[in-house]
Amino acid sequence: MKTIQNFDGEYTEFEIKVKMKSRWVPHFLGMLKYMQLLGGWGGSRLVSFVSDGDGDFRPKFKWSPALSSSAEPTRDQGGDRLYNAG
Repeated sequence: MKTIQNFDGEYTEFEIKVKMKSRWVPHFLGMLKYMQLLGGWGGSRLVSFVSDGDGDFRPKFKWSPALSSSAEPTRDQGGDRLYNAG
C-alpha cells in the first residue's frame, strides 16, 4: 500500500488478491474496466454485478488490513446495496 499526494488530491495505491471461478473472471474484470472508463470520462453511472451466492459465485478477496473496508452503504434495499463515496 502506498499513499501518493498529487496536485488534485491524495491517492492510495493498493493490491487486492482475488480467487474466483474462471467463468466469472471476464464479467468481474469487465465491470472494473467499465468503472475505469467512467472515471476517465467523468461520468456517474450505477454499475452492478450479480453476486450469485446460491450458485457458484463464491469469491475470496484479500487486501491489506491497514485499508478501511468499513464504509456503510448509501442505500440498502433488501440486500441490494449501493456504495457511493461522493
